[in-house]
Amino acid sequence: MIKLWDFHGGIHPIENKHLSNTTDIVKMPVPKYLTLPLSQHIGKASRPIVAVGEHVLKGQLIAASEGYISANIHAPTSGKVMGIEPRTLPHQSALSGPCIIIETDGEDKWGQLNKIQNPEQLTKLELLDVIQAAGITGMGGAGFPSRVKLQPKKPIKTLVINGAECEPYITSDDRLMREHASQIVAGIQLAQKLLDHPRCLIGVEDNKPEAIVALNAALENIKPGHDIYVCVIPTKYPSGGEKQLIEILTGQQVPHGGIPADIGIVCQNVGTVKAISDAVYLGEPLIKRITTVTGKSAQNAGNYEVLIGTSVTDLLDFAKVNLEKVSRLVIGGPMMGFTIQDTETPIIKSSNCILAAAELELAPVADHHACIRCGMCEVACPAELLPQQLFWFAKAEEFEKARDHNLSDCIECGACAFVCPSQIPLVQYYRFAKGRLKHLDHEAQIAEQSRIRFENREQRLLDNQLAKEEKRKARAEAAAAAQAAKRAANPDQEDPIKAAMARVAAQKLEKEKATKPKTHVEVYKELKTAAAITRTKLNKTAKALADAKTKGLELESELQATFDELTIKADQAKAALANYEAEQGLDPEKEKELQVAVAKANAAVRKLEKSLATAEDSKAVEAEIELAMVTLEKANKALSDHQNIVKSPSTATKEP
Repeated sequence: MIKLWDFHGGIHPIENKHLSNTTDIVKMPVPKYLTLPLSQHIGKASRPIVAVGEHVLKGQLIAASEGYISANIHAPTSGKVMGIEPRTLPHQSALSGPCIIIETDGEDKWGQLNKIQNPEQLTKLELLDVIQAAGITGMGGAGFPSRVKLQPKKPIKTLVINGAECEPYITSDDRLMREHASQIVAGIQLAQKLLDHPRCLIGVEDNKPEAIVALNAALENIKPGHDIYVCVIPTKYPSGGEKQLIEILTGQQVPHGGIPADIGIVCQNVGTVKAISDAVYLGEPLIKRITTVTGKSAQNAGNYEVLIGTSVTDLLDFAKVNLEKVSRLVIGGPMMGFTIQDTETPIIKSSNCILAAAELELAPVADHHACIRCGMCEVACPAELLPQQLFWFAKAEEFEKARDHNLSDCIECGACAFVCPSQIPLVQYYRFAKGRLKHLDHEAQIAEQSRIRFENREQRLLDNQLAKEEKRKARAEAAAAAQAAKRAANPDQEDPIKAAMARVAAQKLEKEKATKPKTHVEVYKELKTAAAITRTKLNKTAKALADAKTKGLELESELQATFDELTIKADQAKAALANYEAEQGLDPEKEKELQVAVAKANAAVRKLEKSLATAEDSKAVEAEIELAMVTLEKANKALSDHQNIVKSPSTATKEP
């Protein structure tokens, strides 16, 4: 006997399950058109792999999963792909999304089925691959991909199978457990194998006695020691919520922001394990589901085996629903479902009910009144939240405060709105706040990614700049080290950098000299310098030659050749100077005499100026100074006249 616990809050709405649970499941005929949304699950939308105009077979893969959290989509029957275009999605937003539209051919011809010959011999990885290939997702909630859920990162002690089906009107799981209990048990055993054989607790409300009997009978037909238990729980809404059912069966609570696997529990719907059994033992992908059609406007209310992609219109026509009597058309139950306006909305993997409510069958949508702060919403909340406070935060658009008050833990069961005397649509406010928070988080994520990209770019540029600077320094240090090593090996060698600079300066000077005409003074100076340099080299070589002859050195012959060469150059330089002097009418000896006369006259003037300070007769000395100055001026004029012979452009017209 499994001990049961209770959860906080909860309500007891009128069930109305008798409208649809008294008849067997009816298989609906293949409709003319099927519309298959690419997003029928939590995570990334699937990617179509068929083209418009292509003929497909039943069970053929038509859209492949994209990423880890995604699911495959298969053709529910054979036919022709008529388009891949936006259609209205079964969502409370009533937005459009990409869908694959198939025109059925009525043959319902299967493609190739991957039926497993020995399912018991499958490894875990092979079994997970089969589940993923079949496109199986959760069929009782948001449609989480089953492969991801059945390979948790933490050890699992308990597998919880949700057969509570607590919401009013819905009976699809009830009829499924009655008619397919053996397949459900087979799917449970496969799930246990994937989770290393934890104990399994099947939670069923006590208002489903036939389903309880059928499950227990199925358990008697399997091997003993299976560790699977049918747990009959009290009827209370929302005991079928994942977290509430876990608390009822185990007494444990899923931590805030966590998942059941964090406390060693995995929860699956009975429809999901039935689909796992079909995929492994029959090779069938998830292409159909059991959907309840109910409400007082439905003449043939009951449960139907419907191909995924069937439009609500086709299903209502088959169930003989009088649309003229329908006041509200709801996908899902009256508590957590949502109203639709477009009857062409398709059935997807998680569509468990179509409620065609007659006039006054459901509470009319009315203007709500002001909150009277009665606190009944808090009493009814199964998640132990503060619905009134969350309502104020959502209404004031204080979304971060709503987040701080654990808005994400709200399961949108509608218990708070059900008991609200002011008829405030609390769930709609919570959905609005959740949507805004999701949008704000997305914007914050984009901003954070942009910031990270900018900072990474700036860091890359800085790193590149530093790397270039380091390389430049390394090259400079290597070059300096090489030069230092070269100088150390040849200490007498001239510094190459200074030599190069000197060569550049010399080349520049030579270029300037080549482009600028020389004056007669420059020509005369170059000739005198060349004659003097050659004469000096000749004297040094003559001295070295004399020493070599005296000491008997081996360099005597080389020095003699150099001496002879320099003698010729010295004679040439002396002759060039003499010729230029002759051409210009210059007399070097006379220039020396004139320079000596200027020097003597200048010395006489300085001597007289110096004796003027001590002379007794200053006037006589001043007279002598004036005469000496006249002599000095004459000597300077004579020297200047002689030098102007070379400096004047008119005295020479050609280069030597």
